[in-house]
Amino acid sequence: MPDERFPSRERLRKRAEFKRVEQYKTARINTRHLVIVAAPNDLEHTRIGITASRKIGGAVSRNRVKRLLREVYRRNKPSFPRGHDVVLIAKNDMSDITYHDLAGEVTAALGSLPWERKPSSH
Repeated sequence: MPDERFPSRERLRKRAEFKRVEQYKTARINTRHLVIVAAPNDLEHTRIGITASRKIGGAVSRNRVKRLLREVYRRNKPSFPRGHDVVLIAKNDMSDITYHDLAGEVTAALGSLPWERKPSSH
């Protein structure tokens, strides 16, 4: 059974971590509902951060989107590049999206690039 936990070591929490991803990004993917930014890290695992601004809607809508994105990561860890920090930025109007649509969108976008592990310089 695959590991579907989401421990704190796999999360980006601090503003400096999000800014580092933007500064050292090696990929920026635009999809219909998301912007995905990735940068290599010095770890053997993936870390993700999720951003949902007020353009998404009220707190209920933003929290739903963040819950869905966490679940997409949790259930599809092998699709995410190992040794990278990935930031998922929600675009506006995601009120009608389902988990399966979002999971398909994220896995297709991440599968569209060859992920090489380059040493990060920070």
